[in-house]
Amino acid sequence: MRLRDRKMLADYMKASNFSQARLGRYAGCSRQFIHLLVSGEKASCTPEIGMRIEEALRVLPGTLFLPRESTVGRATRPPEARKRRVA
Repeated sequence: MRLRDRKMLADYMKASNFSQARLGRYAGCSRQFIHLLVSGEKASCTPEIGMRIEEALRVLPGTLFLPRESTVGRATRPPEARKRRVA
C-alpha cells in the first residue's frame, strides 16, 4: 500500500499519542520501519501493516494508505520489444 502523506501520518500519530515504537508494536513492524514511513524514506508497506496502522490510529481504511494498482490486465510490450540490444 502506498502512503498518501507522511505529514498526515505524523499528525495522526501525535493526535493519538502514538510513538513510533508503540505504532510499530501494534502494526507488527519495527520502530525503524515507522520512522522510514514518517521521514519519507519509504512510501509503501504491505496491506496488512497499512491496515494495522490505520486501525491503531482509528482512521477509516484508505485514509492514510492507497492500495497498489495491479499490473494484471495492463498492456505490455511484446517479448521481442523487451529484448536487449547487443552492440
